[in-house]
Amino acid sequence: MTYGQVAALLGHPRAAQQVGWVLHWSDFKEVPYQRVVNRFGSLADGYTRGGRQAHKFDLESEGIEVQDDMTIDLDRYLWHPPVKAVPKLARPEDLVLIDFASRPPRSNKIR
Repeated sequence: MTYGQVAALLGHPRAAQQVGWVLHWSDFKEVPYQRVVNRFGSLADGYTRGGRQAHKFDLESEGIEVQDDMTIDLDRYLWHPPVKAVPKLARPEDLVLIDFASRPPRSNKIR
């Protein structure tokens, strides 16, 4: 998922940066924050467990292919939650901005 998607699921689609801070201070054993990337698929410079290299290691250990430019292929790996999981928003068009409505649903399985 992207930080924006997580923010939208919480009802605040423009709070991606705040999601990043919350995940930064979360417990790795309880929150799978390694699965969250930015809207371009880029890995996090400020990844808690050791920056981008650690982020890459954690994703690759789950079978996610990380490209040389430290991004993942969002067309292949982006998870699309069911629409019913997304709260009603004052501005439904915000969902398009964060990739909820712009792509068809894909399988939730890690490839």
